[in-house]
Amino acid sequence: MEELKKILLDELKARPAMELQDAVKLLYQSEFGGGHLITDPEGALARLREEMASCRATDDPLIQPIGGGMVRINLWPASGRISAETLFRLFLLSSNVPRGTEEGFIRKLSLLCEVGYDRAQVERWAEAARDNGCAPFSHSDAYRAAYRPAYRVVTWEYARWFDVYSAVDRLSRFAGPIIIGIDGMCASGKTTLGSALAEVFEGSLFHTDDYYLPPEKRTRRRMDEPGGNMDRERLLEEVLVPLSRRQDTVTRAFDCGTMEYGEERKTACRRVNIVEGSYSLHPELADFYTLKIATRTDPAVQLERLAARGPDMLGSFIARWIPLENSYFSATDLWSRADMTIDT
Repeated sequence: MEELKKILLDELKARPAMELQDAVKLLYQSEFGGGHLITDPEGALARLREEMASCRATDDPLIQPIGGGMVRINLWPASGRISAETLFRLFLLSSNVPRGTEEGFIRKLSLLCEVGYDRAQVERWAEAARDNGCAPFSHSDAYRAAYRPAYRVVTWEYARWFDVYSAVDRLSRFAGPIIIGIDGMCASGKTTLGSALAEVFEGSLFHTDDYYLPPEKRTRRRMDEPGGNMDRERLLEEVLVPLSRRQDTVTRAFDCGTMEYGEERKTACRRVNIVEGSYSLHPELADFYTLKIATRTDPAVQLERLAARGPDMLGSFIARWIPLENSYFSATDLWSRADMTIDT
């Protein structure tokens, strides 16, 4: 709650015309998000297009945290960097995540007394929320006249990758079907980013974990190669070559637990196609990608995340997988070859 209190105080300082109604709205959005606004998706997208085309210049930040894992994406700084269609997808996907309770909202309202609002007025807002089932409401007339707010509320889990969406938007608009490769440190967010891109752009997603090198290919020479423990030849044949020809793919996942191949799986070549996982940007594969992304994180954070995944596996990561990846990064100069490097 202290973080949310600071957000309120900063907002009051930045926007002195802000009324109690506007402060309540910020808390409402931090609790419930913005999904209550989407009753007509086509109409909502049309309104967003109009707003992005007509919004006035402001000094608002692109992404404004409002607490509860939610942010406002302000339209003026977003215009020209992201399409209305992609921003609407962020808004829509965020709205599909169930969130917020009446109790949580009422509890947050108590902060308003701590930042200087009249307790009796705050209690009337709380009573009204209980009576109307926390129905949505607009900004005050004074706030709209002073600041002309133009934004969309989305979750931080989607908003955090804004720069990547912007790059993908631009490339997919002018280059036709594109292939994105996401490589980098284990536990640095490769899968999370890949999944977000597949959701936002309704793309096809492939995982290099399905291309673990089978026993018959594990020669001493191969295993000594940087990135040699990934079956890059099969990834090339099943995924990258067909996608580069705008063809659908037929893939088989290799299970390193059973040492067997799974059943064939057909996946469409779409406007956006993503390959995520360690060694995906190997030099022998890199030329097939329209956009090359490398993710990394602080080594201490990496170990914390790996321990949270499963303490029993941490030892093998420390002893084997992290050294293999570090050797690959060094030998192939991954960080300088990537088009985008993202610290998570």
